[in-house]
Amino acid sequence: MEIEAYKKAKSILDVNFFVVETKKKINRNELEGKEQEFFRKAGGTRPDLTLSDIHGQKVVVKDFRRSAPLFSFLIGPILVHREKAALIRLTGVKGVPQFAGGIDRHAFAMSYTPGTSLDKLENVSLSNGFFDKLTEIVDEMHKKGVAHCDLRSRGNVILGEDGLPYVVDFAACVLKGRGLNPFINWLFARFCEADENAILRIKQRLAPELITDDERDILARPNRLERPAEFVGKTIRNITRFLLARSRK
Repeated sequence: MEIEAYKKAKSILDVNFFVVETKKKINRNELEGKEQEFFRKAGGTRPDLTLSDIHGQKVVVKDFRRSAPLFSFLIGPILVHREKAALIRLTGVKGVPQFAGGIDRHAFAMSYTPGTSLDKLENVSLSNGFFDKLTEIVDEMHKKGVAHCDLRSRGNVILGEDGLPYVVDFAACVLKGRGLNPFINWLFARFCEADENAILRIKQRLAPELITDDERDILARPNRLERPAEFVGKTIRNITRFLLARSRK
């Protein structure tokens, strides 16, 4: 029964599920013997998010092992696989975490970027240059075949200590297929447009004085571009709530 549930969840959550090929591997024992700083502790559908040191390099470890049992067994490995796949595609792209290594089916490591997420900013003015750079990063992600799909959540964009934007948390991303299927390519383009629209909404929220008349017109239109991303987000949330409820029985 659990295996069938896993297969169904995988088919819903992963539009383009493929094998991640990588030689980067981190032994869990290397982590457990080191001091770790917790950004967030696991609970329910949330993973442990910790800062650790691997071979002299600071890395962020996302680990679903201590999440709710059923969620950890069924969904955690899928989310780990998806995010690893996205980061591997984005190797070399500035402004996103770099894949640092797989640990096991529940966890992986990525590069650490010091900074503050936009949802926690206080009394900070963001410039047009910041949003231009954020747009460049997202455009480069799209060229690599990765749509983020959750940029409306301001916690997924960081103002780095260097003053530059960084995009994080690719758990809800959609990957462009390798083939030439017209529908899949059209659908991926819609997700990309949703990302672009989300940047304008962040700008409208945090720096409304910078919004141009053209951007204001875009935001005033019916928000059809973000519906596909919203559907994916709602589907993932409904599945995780169901599994969390099952694990508590």
